[in-house]
Amino acid sequence: MPETHIDNRGLYGKFNVQRTDGRDAPGQKHHGCRYFVMDLDHDPYAIAAIRAYAVACRPTHPQLAADLDAVTNARVGQENK
Repeated sequence: MPETHIDNRGLYGKFNVQRTDGRDAPGQKHHGCRYFVMDLDHDPYAIAAIRAYAVACRPTHPQLAADLDAVTNARVGQENK
């Protein structure tokens, strides 16, 4: 059987995420929620994904969208140096 390259595994559990507000504890609203982590420094698709999320959330969460814009703009600025 050929060895599977790490980049061909698809979606899998790579990180353990814990909320800082404790709301992921048993009995709390976010217990058992699934999270998706992106590496903004190395993942070539992360900036586009964050930008799309900023567009989608802008009508209801304008500050979050602005913060995401700032993060992605800063990252792209670093790449252009």
